[in-house]
Amino acid sequence: MDASDTETSAVRRRLLFFKRQQYIEWDVDSEKPVPGFPRDIREDWPGLLETFPEHALRGALYVPQWRESKLLFLFEAQPVAVEWDIASNRTGKVHRISGILPSKLTADGDACLVSAETADGIPVIYGFREQECTRWTVNSDAYPAQEDEGYPRRTAEGWKDGPVLAPKSGVYVHWRNRSSAHSNRKIYFFLGDLYLRWDVPSDTRNYRLDIVAGWKQWPDFE
Repeated sequence: MDASDTETSAVRRRLLFFKRQQYIEWDVDSEKPVPGFPRDIREDWPGLLETFPEHALRGALYVPQWRESKLLFLFEAQPVAVEWDIASNRTGKVHRISGILPSKLTADGDACLVSAETADGIPVIYGFREQECTRWTVNSDAYPAQEDEGYPRRTAEGWKDGPVLAPKSGVYVHWRNRSSAHSNRKIYFFLGDLYLRWDVPSDTRNYRLDIVAGWKQWPDFE
């Protein structure tokens, strides 16, 4: 399962989840699937799956601070990311991942990339591969020139009781309609039919749970 936070305005805050040949939109404010989904990926994202027809779609990366708010799709065992042109609704440039996010962890395309924020609100991108992780600070209009100081490092050093195995995909969510008595900024890491929820301000794991139990009204994918 792949996820990308597609928050583009205060009016329309959606998450996209892709699985096999279908995808859904999840309304962040109402915390439920948008009616009419799942829908066929090939119908709504023409040419995307055909980019690497022998490789599964494994993730997406959306970074609002980058120029033109690029949406990049990642495929299994591919060292490149496919740009999606939101305006024309078609695939665009193909970027070498290590050229956009330089690191030894991005050299072969197997890293899980998550666009998020730190506890103090700094936009960053996290990368996970096997037992290591890295981080890049996001600038407003340019790709990072290098990893943040001290990275890469072993995941266990900075994510206590967190991802024991490298997640397949992940998404950062700010649940703005939930009670302010609790922290509402989370990172969700997905691995198969399970997920782990990480609380950003406290830098701690909340829980592990299966997706159907944790995401109410989760639909059946074909």
